[in-house]
Amino acid sequence: MCTSAPSLGGQGDVINPLWTVHNSAYSATAFALERERILRRVWTFVCHSSELPEVGSFLTRQVAGDPIVLVRTGAETIRAFHNVCRHRGSLVVSEPSGTGKGFRCPYHHWAYSMEGELLALPGEDAYAGSGFVKSQTGLVPLRVDLACGLVFVCLDPDAPPLHDYLGSDLLAVLEAPLGEASYEIFHYDSWLLKANWKLFAENGRDGYHVPFVHHTFLGKASPPQPYRLFPTGHAVQHVTWAHDAVDEETWRQTTRFPLPGFQPGDGWIVNIFPDVVVMARTSVVEILSQVPLTHEETLYEVRVLGLKGDSEEARVCRRLAFQTWLQTQQPEDKQAMENQQWGLVSQSVRTSIIARGVDATTGIRGDDNRLRQFWQVWRSMLGTDRNAVPEGGSQSATWPGESRL
Repeated sequence: MCTSAPSLGGQGDVINPLWTVHNSAYSATAFALERERILRRVWTFVCHSSELPEVGSFLTRQVAGDPIVLVRTGAETIRAFHNVCRHRGSLVVSEPSGTGKGFRCPYHHWAYSMEGELLALPGEDAYAGSGFVKSQTGLVPLRVDLACGLVFVCLDPDAPPLHDYLGSDLLAVLEAPLGEASYEIFHYDSWLLKANWKLFAENGRDGYHVPFVHHTFLGKASPPQPYRLFPTGHAVQHVTWAHDAVDEETWRQTTRFPLPGFQPGDGWIVNIFPDVVVMARTSVVEILSQVPLTHEETLYEVRVLGLKGDSEEARVCRRLAFQTWLQTQQPEDKQAMENQQWGLVSQSVRTSIIARGVDATTGIRGDDNRLRQFWQVWRSMLGTDRNAVPEGGSQSATWPGESRL
């Protein structure tokens, strides 16, 4: 006997439609729109400044599908270029990182300086009379700026400056402790996350899952503290470490070298729209970021920072702090996000709920305000009035805080 599927209607009659998310928001169609209207317009975190340690150091990255190269050209200067040869569109730099004095395209050996200037090309005389101008054919630059050692790039020439994008309130949070000392990476890891990029962006704003997904340790060791939402679309969640979650010797070792301005147990989690999480936890800083590849695959990256010039003793304690308090959360979250990705392909259950708690810009971990804030900014930038792929065109996209005319 054939029976019909249970009705899923009626939910929207009770719950504010903006407190639900339609599965189409995680589709390939949505991803194409997001690349154009969000990922190509925002300031994107690409690395920590210590990953470019000396003049001539370079890194290759991908931003909204575009290949770029970052290079340190001076003690205080980092530049960014599209990693595309001006001749025939080949990648100029194929190595993930390195140090050099210039770049040479492997296809036809066009040579560029670290400043992006086209220096030499074989058979230059053959271009006589063609209109080709060597001095105007360097690598194409893009905007790059730093905040507290975090390096960001932006593909949109009309986007607000980085410090305006982050906002003074959020910068003040980042400054303590990141602005009080020089930092360097002592642990890096990455893996392919088989999930839509927004699942990580949501996970980093979802405090409700912590005691369940992280029940082995973190859910008990990190009791909830207040959060605050910023008009720019970013957020900060204050956190602490529970002294009684570990034995006395582990507590002593992992809190012996607190970050500047921090006391044992102090910390916060900053969400930078759209998808970066920066965590300062007593003695270590962890940066969780990603590179969206497709609508269902994401390169997930973990960077852990300590103070530059740490003694060996301090670095051992910081490693222990990371391994004790933070490292277990990553495989647990990975499993949760990939499980969610599988569920989102359902053609029968098409919406999920983000309705916990009344609307507020402050609160305690567990409600859905940080999630709703993310989707509010997503709608604004995508130019739609619901958490779904726009139907029949879209409204004009805006920056957070702007109004549509």
